[in-house]
Amino acid sequence: MTAGYSNILPFCAAALLAGAQTTWAHDHHGANMNFDTGESIGAILKIHIILMSLSFGLLFPIGLVLGLKKNRWHVPVQATGGVLAIIGFVLGHAHGGRAFPDNAHSKFSWFMLWLLVAQLSAGGYLKVHTERRFNDKARPYIKIAHKYMAILMIIVSYAQILLGVIAYLGYCYDKYLGQCLAHLIMGSSFIAYGIWHLLLLRLATPWLNRFGRSPELYDSVMITTWGLFNTFTEHNFLGNSDGWSHKDLQHTSLGIIWFCGGLLSTYMLRKAGPTERSMFPAIILMVTGCAMGIHEQDTEFSTRVHFVFGLTLVLAGFTRCLEILLITTNLIRSGSKIPNPFQYLPSFFLCHTGMMLMSAIRQNIHAIDDIGIDIGTYSLGYMSISFLLYFYAYFLIQLFSELSKRQDKNTMLPSSEDDIAYHTVTQVSEIRSISEEDSRRDPHVLFDADAEDAYDGHGSDSDSVYQRVGTANSIPQSSDAIELGPMSRI
Repeated sequence: MTAGYSNILPFCAAALLAGAQTTWAHDHHGANMNFDTGESIGAILKIHIILMSLSFGLLFPIGLVLGLKKNRWHVPVQATGGVLAIIGFVLGHAHGGRAFPDNAHSKFSWFMLWLLVAQLSAGGYLKVHTERRFNDKARPYIKIAHKYMAILMIIVSYAQILLGVIAYLGYCYDKYLGQCLAHLIMGSSFIAYGIWHLLLLRLATPWLNRFGRSPELYDSVMITTWGLFNTFTEHNFLGNSDGWSHKDLQHTSLGIIWFCGGLLSTYMLRKAGPTERSMFPAIILMVTGCAMGIHEQDTEFSTRVHFVFGLTLVLAGFTRCLEILLITTNLIRSGSKIPNPFQYLPSFFLCHTGMMLMSAIRQNIHAIDDIGIDIGTYSLGYMSISFLLYFYAYFLIQLFSELSKRQDKNTMLPSSEDDIAYHTVTQVSEIRSISEEDSRRDPHVLFDADAEDAYDGHGSDSDSVYQRVGTANSIPQSSDAIELGPMSRI
């Protein structure tokens, strides 16, 4: 039944969007007025916010993890998220209450919905399994597109939620746009940097070993690229500039040091293996934090906020240096499946750095200062948000890891079509030894392209294990078999 709904849902959504684009002319978007009218946002818009937060912020990321591990709950979770997103989209263009000026959130929503339609349509197509009826040459390409559209959906969902918060608060209009974009882009980059470190810590050790590169090599390349971009965008080198301001010099100098330091680290690690490490990326973070900590602002409160931001970045770099020192002196085992608790600190401080930088938007600082909130309360509040963000990222990675372990256990005793396992005692022993050997060889693979349709009942890892054992023993399945009981599948 769920598969049927997943096939119908994309066509309903496409029809709804096609009609909506030609008929809706909502007066509450695109109006040239101040957002802060004191008018209530209304119950309909509140429901829109809740539904969109549940679908794009909760269900779709969880559905992506379930889909990567071929879990049977992938389709129900994604279908539920799709229904909530479509309802929320309708309510977002039908609400009364407060009027909003023309904003990127409302415009970007159309791209989000069409991406959702494409994603659900590809999922419904794959669920039909046309390859069982004819030679479907398009299926492998649709399968790849479906996977990467899901990953793209997570990225653009973050951007759309951030744009929604900005539209709700009324920030980043007119003269504040450039300063706002700089803080949001850099802050989001630090958050992504922290989550990347968490991902490498928990799941990507086999991937790094397979490529044979130092973990800091990827950091160095990213720092070099971002430094080059930041150097030529802060002062508007490509356009007409009116001379160098104090902030131009500060921000451009940070881009230069990122480029130079990253270039040095990249060259030193160009041939380094996974066990060779470098502290230069962490030192660049510490120097940047020191510079931002003494970054003079137009108000005292803003200066203190930048000091907390710089202090957090220094802590991120310092803990990273200490982690590398402990690993290279063998006080922490880098190949352990369970990371040392200390290793989580650099990635958390990087996430908190990004959160503090995004909060330092000039309009937000002035609004907080006018309320009378002190720097201590302000810092604790945003650290609470950072804890929630880090918890959610850790939860998704832990869910992926737990599903991987369960998948490994289920390959140990493959079942027949009626979910009953029939194997000889010798075959059971062989199956267990082969499965344990495979799990030890590569326990955490991020994207398993060879097990695409495992949870749909064909081409599973269980069948391949059985074939290997049956071939090795040359024993037919029907001979001297014993019934081991019903087996469940994910």
